[in-house]
Amino acid sequence: MKVSNVSGVMESSLFIGVDLGTSLKRKSTGLACLVEKNGKPWIDSQPEHIISDDGLIRSCMIRMSENFASKIVAIDAPLSRPDHGTMRECEIRLRKHGIPCFPSGAEWVSSWVNKGIALKDWAENELGARVIEAYPYAARRALQLGEDLKKKTKKGREIIQEGLLAIIGGLDEIVGDGLLSDDELDAIISAYTAYLDGNGGAFKIDGADGEIYLPLKKQDRRINQY
Repeated sequence: MKVSNVSGVMESSLFIGVDLGTSLKRKSTGLACLVEKNGKPWIDSQPEHIISDDGLIRSCMIRMSENFASKIVAIDAPLSRPDHGTMRECEIRLRKHGIPCFPSGAEWVSSWVNKGIALKDWAENELGARVIEAYPYAARRALQLGEDLKKKTKKGREIIQEGLLAIIGGLDEIVGDGLLSDDELDAIISAYTAYLDGNGGAFKIDGADGEIYLPLKKQDRRINQY
Protein backbone atom coordinates (compact mmCIF):
# COMPACT_ATOMS: atom_id res chain seq x y z
CA MET A 1 0.00 0.00 0.00
CA LYS A 2 1.12 3.56 -0.62
CA VAL A 3 1.78 5.88 2.29
CA SER A 4 0.58 9.45 1.97
CA ASN A 5 3.30 11.89 0.99
CA VAL A 6 1.62 14.86 2.64
CA SER A 7 4.27 17.20 4.12
CA GLY A 8 7.02 15.30 2.34
CA VAL A 9 6.37 11.88 3.85
CA MET A 10 7.89 9.26 1.57
CA GLU A 11 5.66 6.71 -0.13
CA SER A 12 6.52 3.04 0.25
CA SER A 13 7.64 1.34 -2.98
CA LEU A 14 7.91 2.07 -6.67
CA PHE A 15 8.42 -0.51 -9.40
CA ILE A 16 10.00 0.78 -12.61
CA GLY A 17 10.24 -1.13 -15.86
CA VAL A 18 12.65 -0.11 -18.61
CA ASP A 19 12.48 -1.59 -22.10
CA LEU A 20 15.92 -0.38 -23.08
CA GLY A 21 16.64 0.45 -26.70
CA THR A 22 19.69 1.99 -28.34
CA SER A 23 18.39 4.24 -31.13
CA LEU A 24 18.75 8.01 -30.91
CA LYS A 25 16.83 8.49 -34.17
CA ARG A 26 13.48 7.01 -33.14
CA LYS A 27 11.59 6.22 -29.96
CA SER A 28 13.10 2.90 -28.87
CA THR A 29 12.96 2.94 -25.07
CA GLY A 30 9.82 2.45 -23.00
CA LEU A 31 9.53 3.28 -19.31
CA ALA A 32 6.65 2.52 -16.97
CA CYS A 33 6.15 2.59 -13.22
CA LEU A 34 3.77 0.77 -10.91
CA VAL A 35 2.78 1.18 -7.29
CA GLU A 36 0.74 -1.07 -5.06
CA LYS A 37 -2.83 -0.04 -4.37
CA ASN A 38 -5.38 -2.18 -2.52
CA GLY A 39 -3.05 -5.15 -2.79
CA LYS A 40 -2.78 -4.89 -6.58
CA PRO A 41 -0.18 -3.51 -8.99
CA TRP A 42 -1.38 -0.12 -10.17
CA ILE A 43 -0.34 2.31 -12.89
CA ASP A 44 -1.12 6.00 -12.40
CA SER A 45 0.66 7.58 -15.35
CA GLN A 46 1.13 7.08 -19.07
CA PRO A 47 4.25 5.06 -19.95
CA GLU A 48 7.12 7.04 -21.44
CA HIS A 49 8.22 6.30 -25.02
CA ILE A 50 11.45 8.11 -25.84
CA ILE A 51 14.67 8.00 -27.82
CA SER A 52 17.43 6.10 -26.02
CA ASP A 53 19.41 9.07 -24.79
CA ASP A 54 21.05 8.21 -21.46
CA GLY A 55 20.36 11.61 -19.92
CA LEU A 56 16.72 11.56 -20.97
CA ILE A 57 16.18 8.03 -19.66
CA ARG A 58 17.76 8.89 -16.32
CA SER A 59 15.81 12.14 -15.93
CA CYS A 60 12.57 10.20 -16.50
CA MET A 61 13.56 7.69 -13.83
CA ILE A 62 14.49 10.45 -11.38
CA ARG A 63 11.11 12.09 -11.92
CA MET A 64 9.29 8.79 -11.44
CA SER A 65 11.24 8.04 -8.26
CA GLU A 66 10.54 11.25 -6.38
CA ASN A 67 8.96 10.73 -2.95
CA PHE A 68 9.43 6.95 -2.88
CA ALA A 69 11.32 5.29 -0.06
CA SER A 70 12.31 2.23 -2.07
CA LYS A 71 12.60 1.39 -5.73
CA ILE A 72 12.93 -1.82 -7.71
CA VAL A 73 13.98 -1.33 -11.32
CA ALA A 74 13.61 -4.12 -13.89
CA ILE A 75 15.59 -3.54 -17.08
CA ASP A 76 14.93 -5.42 -20.30
CA ALA A 77 18.56 -5.73 -21.38
CA PRO A 78 21.46 -7.99 -20.41
CA LEU A 79 23.00 -6.68 -17.18
CA SER A 80 26.13 -8.81 -17.27
CA ARG A 81 28.42 -10.50 -19.78
CA PRO A 82 29.26 -14.19 -20.21
CA ASP A 83 32.27 -15.49 -18.35
CA HIS A 84 33.21 -17.20 -21.61
CA GLY A 85 31.70 -17.67 -25.06
CA THR A 86 28.73 -15.66 -26.30
CA MET A 87 25.98 -16.83 -23.91
CA ARG A 88 25.50 -16.66 -20.18
CA GLU A 89 24.36 -19.72 -18.24
CA CYS A 90 20.91 -18.18 -17.69
CA GLU A 91 20.49 -17.68 -21.43
CA ILE A 92 21.53 -21.26 -22.11
CA ARG A 93 18.96 -22.45 -19.58
CA LEU A 94 16.23 -20.41 -21.27
CA ARG A 95 17.10 -21.79 -24.68
CA LYS A 96 16.93 -25.34 -23.35
CA HIS A 97 13.29 -24.61 -22.52
CA GLY A 98 12.57 -23.31 -26.01
CA ILE A 99 12.77 -19.61 -25.16
CA PRO A 100 15.01 -17.73 -27.60
CA CYS A 101 17.19 -14.90 -26.37
CA PHE A 102 20.00 -12.75 -27.68
CA PRO A 103 23.56 -13.96 -26.94
CA SER A 104 24.78 -11.24 -24.59
CA GLY A 105 28.42 -11.88 -25.48
CA ALA A 106 27.96 -11.30 -29.22
CA GLU A 107 29.68 -8.25 -30.65
CA TRP A 108 26.52 -7.01 -32.41
CA VAL A 109 24.69 -6.52 -29.09
CA SER A 110 27.66 -5.08 -27.20
CA SER A 111 26.38 -1.47 -27.24
CA TRP A 112 23.02 -2.63 -25.83
CA VAL A 113 24.72 -4.65 -23.10
CA ASN A 114 27.05 -1.76 -22.23
CA LYS A 115 24.06 0.57 -22.01
CA GLY A 116 22.17 -1.83 -19.73
CA ILE A 117 25.10 -2.35 -17.36
CA ALA A 118 25.72 1.40 -17.17
CA LEU A 119 22.04 2.07 -16.39
CA LYS A 120 22.06 -0.63 -13.71
CA ASP A 121 25.12 0.87 -12.02
CA TRP A 122 23.62 4.37 -12.16
CA ALA A 123 20.23 3.28 -10.75
CA GLU A 124 21.89 1.42 -7.89
CA ASN A 125 24.28 4.24 -7.02
CA GLU A 126 22.15 7.32 -7.71
CA LEU A 127 18.59 6.11 -7.05
CA GLY A 128 19.48 3.57 -4.37
CA ALA A 129 17.36 1.07 -6.29
CA ARG A 130 17.41 -2.69 -6.39
CA VAL A 131 17.98 -3.53 -10.06
CA ILE A 132 17.03 -6.80 -11.75
CA GLU A 133 17.11 -8.05 -15.32
CA ALA A 134 13.72 -8.69 -16.92
CA TYR A 135 12.79 -10.46 -20.13
CA PRO A 136 9.27 -9.52 -21.26
CA TYR A 137 8.94 -12.27 -23.88
CA ALA A 138 9.77 -15.00 -21.36
CA ALA A 139 7.44 -13.26 -18.89
CA ARG A 140 4.66 -13.40 -21.46
CA ARG A 141 5.31 -17.10 -21.87
CA ALA A 142 4.94 -17.60 -18.12
CA LEU A 143 1.83 -15.41 -17.93
CA GLN A 144 0.35 -16.70 -21.19
CA LEU A 145 0.02 -13.20 -22.65
CA GLY A 146 -0.04 -13.63 -26.40
CA GLU A 147 3.10 -15.73 -26.25
CA ASP A 148 2.59 -17.08 -29.77
CA LEU A 149 2.01 -13.66 -31.35
CA LYS A 150 4.45 -11.08 -32.65
CA LYS A 151 4.48 -8.04 -30.38
CA LYS A 152 5.06 -5.62 -33.25
CA THR A 153 1.83 -6.57 -34.99
CA LYS A 154 -1.41 -4.81 -34.12
CA LYS A 155 -3.08 -8.12 -33.22
CA GLY A 156 -0.20 -9.11 -30.97
CA ARG A 157 -0.25 -5.79 -29.12
CA GLU A 158 -4.03 -5.96 -28.72
CA ILE A 159 -3.83 -9.40 -27.09
CA ILE A 160 -0.90 -8.42 -24.85
CA GLN A 161 -2.63 -5.21 -23.77
CA GLU A 162 -5.88 -7.04 -23.09
CA GLY A 163 -4.03 -9.48 -20.84
CA LEU A 164 -2.32 -6.67 -18.96
CA LEU A 165 -5.65 -4.91 -18.41
CA ALA A 166 -6.70 -7.91 -16.33
CA ILE A 167 -3.73 -7.72 -13.95
CA ILE A 168 -2.68 -4.04 -13.82
CA GLY A 169 -5.06 -1.71 -12.05
CA GLY A 170 -5.63 1.73 -13.57
CA LEU A 171 -4.38 0.66 -17.00
CA ASP A 172 -7.83 0.92 -18.53
CA GLU A 173 -7.93 4.61 -17.64
CA ILE A 174 -4.45 5.16 -19.07
CA VAL A 175 -5.03 3.56 -22.46
CA GLY A 176 -8.73 4.28 -22.99
CA ASP A 177 -9.51 3.21 -26.56
CA GLY A 178 -5.86 3.47 -27.61
CA LEU A 179 -3.23 0.84 -28.21
CA LEU A 180 0.20 1.06 -26.60
CA SER A 181 3.42 0.50 -28.54
CA ASP A 182 5.38 -2.71 -28.11
CA ASP A 183 8.08 -0.77 -26.18
CA GLU A 184 5.49 0.60 -23.75
CA LEU A 185 3.93 -2.84 -23.27
CA ASP A 186 7.34 -4.39 -22.60
CA ALA A 187 8.07 -1.62 -20.09
CA ILE A 188 4.84 -2.42 -18.22
CA ILE A 189 5.66 -6.14 -18.22
CA SER A 190 9.13 -5.32 -16.87
CA ALA A 191 7.60 -3.12 -14.16
CA TYR A 192 5.22 -5.96 -13.31
CA THR A 193 8.21 -8.29 -12.99
CA ALA A 194 9.74 -5.78 -10.56
CA TYR A 195 6.46 -5.69 -8.63
CA LEU A 196 6.38 -9.48 -8.42
CA ASP A 197 9.99 -9.54 -7.26
CA GLY A 198 9.07 -7.19 -4.44
CA ASN A 199 6.08 -9.31 -3.46
CA GLY A 200 7.47 -12.85 -3.65
CA GLY A 201 5.95 -13.64 -7.03
CA ALA A 202 9.08 -13.89 -9.18
CA PHE A 203 11.94 -16.32 -9.48
CA LYS A 204 15.33 -16.07 -11.09
CA ILE A 205 16.97 -18.16 -13.76
CA ASP A 206 20.56 -17.81 -12.69
CA GLY A 207 24.08 -18.94 -13.33
CA ALA A 208 27.60 -17.95 -12.42
CA ASP A 209 27.56 -14.99 -14.81
CA GLY A 210 24.09 -13.48 -14.50
CA GLU A 211 20.41 -13.93 -13.70
CA ILE A 212 17.08 -13.16 -15.33
CA TYR A 213 13.88 -12.66 -13.30
CA LEU A 214 10.52 -13.99 -14.45
CA PRO A 215 7.01 -14.27 -13.01
CA LEU A 216 6.34 -17.57 -11.30
CA LYS A 217 4.85 -19.96 -13.83
CA LYS A 218 1.51 -21.37 -12.67
CA GLN A 219 -0.03 -24.45 -14.19
CA ASP A 220 -2.48 -27.07 -12.89
CA ARG A 221 -2.49 -25.30 -9.52
CA ARG A 222 1.22 -25.98 -9.11
CA ILE A 223 4.07 -23.53 -9.47
CA ASN A 224 6.55 -24.78 -12.05
CA GLN A 225 9.93 -23.20 -12.57
CA TYR A 226 12.12 -23.43 -15.63
